[in-house]
Formats: sequence, C-alpha cells, structure tokens
Amino acid sequence: MSNKYIDTITATITEKEIISVKFTVIDIINYLEKTVVTGLINEIPTRLSFIRFQTSKPYVSGSLKFFLNGLKEAKADITEISTTIFEITEAVIAEDDVEVEYLELS
Repeated sequence: MSNKYIDTITATITEKEIISVKFTVIDIINYLEKTVVTGLINEIPTRLSFIRFQTSKPYVSGSLKFFLNGLKEAKADITEISTTIFEITEAVIAEDDVEVEYLELS
C-alpha cells in the first residue's frame, strides 16, 4: 500500500495537443507527522466581540465546529483568523449559548 497521494495536477493544453502534465505527489505519512493532533476538545469559547471568539487551545485548521444554541453552524459561516481565533458571519446576543468542538493542535 502506498503512503503517497496526488496533491496537484497541472496541465498545459493547446487546441490540438497536451504539451505537458505535472503531478505533485505528497508523502502522506511525512505530512501527517508534521501535524500533531492531541484530541477532540469541546468547550465554550471566549467571546471577543459579537462575531469574534477565541478557543482556549490551538486547533487544527478546518476542524473547528461552531454550535449556536445547540445547532451546528455551516463551515461557510466560520472564518478562521488564527489557530485560536475565529469569526462567525452573524452576531450572537448575550443570551445565546455558544460551543465549539475542534481537534487540538500541539
């Protein structure tokens, strides 16, 4: 079994022929060894504003899930600013319950 996968394919094509094709191959084991994940965190984030929040620990990019009043919000509604700070598209009020779930990055 191979531990490699194709990350990018670039092709140069004219109307009549393919001139070149370039594949970028990544060794998945080496890639994963650079990112250490310690576990799933579920917490109430610190409110920095009506739309900006901070987690207590750094998270793996793309792993953040935001829950508003118990309902999971769409990933498109979350913008990751750093590994601990993120923003949501719609403001929350003081009475709203917010929670996050993420993979901790160490």
